[in-house]
Amino acid sequence: MDIVNGVKIENNFEAGSFNLLNPSSWFGRRLTKDTVNILFIDDQYFPIVDNLAKAGYRVKRLKDVKDVDSPDLQIHDIIFVDYDGVGRNFSETHQGAQLVKEIKDKYGAAKFVVLYTEQSSIPTETTMSDLFKAADGHMRKSTSEASDFIKKIEEALTKIKQ
Repeated sequence: MDIVNGVKIENNFEAGSFNLLNPSSWFGRRLTKDTVNILFIDDQYFPIVDNLAKAGYRVKRLKDVKDVDSPDLQIHDIIFVDYDGVGRNFSETHQGAQLVKEIKDKYGAAKFVVLYTEQSSIPTETTMSDLFKAADGHMRKSTSEASDFIKKIEEALTKIKQ
């Protein structure tokens, strides 16, 4: 931080993230397979995470998050949330679905959030359907292959608003 004429000036740009001669850097980083940050919130080990990392994606897994201001939520662009076993700090009943809604309420289109589940059916009660609508996508955990997650990531790259 510098002080100029009694005013504190703070540089919040990462080294190399802003270049006056490169207009594309004026509006944030361009999201690609190599730059997108992907987070899985799942209380159980999920091999897809390892498969995506081996395929060159920047991916991380957390067992849960305590609040939507978590640094992990702030830095990740695409967030996959398990329906069951995570998000209990937000709702014991609706768990991951409530967490998805909280993330979307806080970050909006800046985060692409996918709710996935091992369950064979999705609850149809009104509250749950509203919570499910908050997600940008839905997937089945047990029947999805890595290629299904890659397709969802590629879809997200075209929809995230920075």
